[in-house]
Amino acid sequence: MSSNYKHIADEELLKRFQQYNDKEAFGTLYKRYLPLLLGTCKKYLQSKEEAEDLVMDLFEKSMDILSKNKEIKYPKSFLYVVAKNMALGKLRSKKVLVEYNELSKVVVKEESSNEFILNNITDSDLDKALSKLNAEQRNCIEHFYFKKMRYNKVAEVLNMDLKRVKTNLQNGKRMLKNYLLKNRNHENR
Repeated sequence: MSSNYKHIADEELLKRFQQYNDKEAFGTLYKRYLPLLLGTCKKYLQSKEEAEDLVMDLFEKSMDILSKNKEIKYPKSFLYVVAKNMALGKLRSKKVLVEYNELSKVVVKEESSNEFILNNITDSDLDKALSKLNAEQRNCIEHFYFKKMRYNKVAEVLNMDLKRVKTNLQNGKRMLKNYLLKNRNHENR
């Protein structure tokens, strides 16, 4: 970091970059928030290597956006939001947010107590079963199991009270199980 840029405010560095294409000003600005950006990406991706790769891509993308968009005035907020969105986009592209493993790697075996454990359910079986649920149940299950949110976070995101979230999860799981077992029995005939 050049010593003549070290003590310049973020907004001034951004202005220099946007007006004069001063890449050193942008580099100084970016380095200030590198730990924040890396931490944000690591939080979502759960991988240091992937986070580092994404932060490199973020450098180029944010430089490109900031050079064209003169309305952005708060670089820290901008960089954080872009980092978060890129990390979430990478997760979506890897289908990590929609992990069917939790509901699909279980065994179908009928025990004397009528407990069922589901196994070898395909993604398309699960998609069909999920489509049979009402919207509230499906949303609760997707947020709780696939997006790994806690009950209170699901309630907040879906604007529901906690009791309703738990009821939707319980009823949704029961309906999924029944639908999947019913279809499994029809296939085995």
